[in-house]
Amino acid sequence: MNRKKCGENPALVMECALDMGETLLRCGAEILRVEDTIVRICTAYGGGIVDVFTILSLIILSWKTEEGQNFTLTRRINPGTTDLKKLEELNALSRYICENKPTCEEIGQKITEIMAPARKRIYKSKVIGYFLLTSSFAIFFGGNLRDGLAAGIIALLMYLWEYFFSTYGRNRVVYSLITSLVAGILCILSIYLGIGQNTDKVMIGSIMLLIPGINLMNALRDMMCGDIITGILRLAEALMMAVAIAAGFGVAIMLMGGLV
Repeated sequence: MNRKKCGENPALVMECALDMGETLLRCGAEILRVEDTIVRICTAYGGGIVDVFTILSLIILSWKTEEGQNFTLTRRINPGTTDLKKLEELNALSRYICENKPTCEEIGQKITEIMAPARKRIYKSKVIGYFLLTSSFAIFFGGNLRDGLAAGIIALLMYLWEYFFSTYGRNRVVYSLITSLVAGILCILSIYLGIGQNTDKVMIGSIMLLIPGINLMNALRDMMCGDIITGILRLAEALMMAVAIAAGFGVAIMLMGGLV
């Protein structure tokens, strides 16, 4: 069966390029990588002049082909979560597209396969990482072994929380607020139950799971690459999440009658 190549229709090429750009952006790619991928795909299928403008919520693609045709497409981007595994697979796919120039049907199918939600499962390595991270930080900042144990147990409960409810957290600021509220209540309950000894140390360990460090680093990375607008947007989002986390723990302390 003779399947049409994307290069026979510039609009289809642009749709494929925007699909790649959108999925890269939603997986946490920097703006420079997104724009470079889109330009390379369009150039591979037809050449000409390609201009791309990208921020967190929008991609604008303009292409003047070698035949003198002008096309412009825009794409509204919904927020996603950073996924380095999918990001690596998308990078490999972009190189495959530029080298082999597959059909639009094949490109769409491969993107769908990469972005398909994985079957939920509990990863032992992640559980161990959660436990070690929180317990070590609780002890590092002055807590004792009981505080480390309490923080580790809370980390396991927060892993289960993430496992069951992460798919409902479309608004990351609100999700961070609710998650930190639950974590704060669990921290204080661990003291009442006699597992931990110092509430503040247990909270310090637990809060390390929620700090938006990746968002902050992405913001600094984009600004250092010259994408000031996107960097400021990412920074604002990270600060809002940090405020939500602090507010969640503050509300938990008030609801539970203060620090034990």
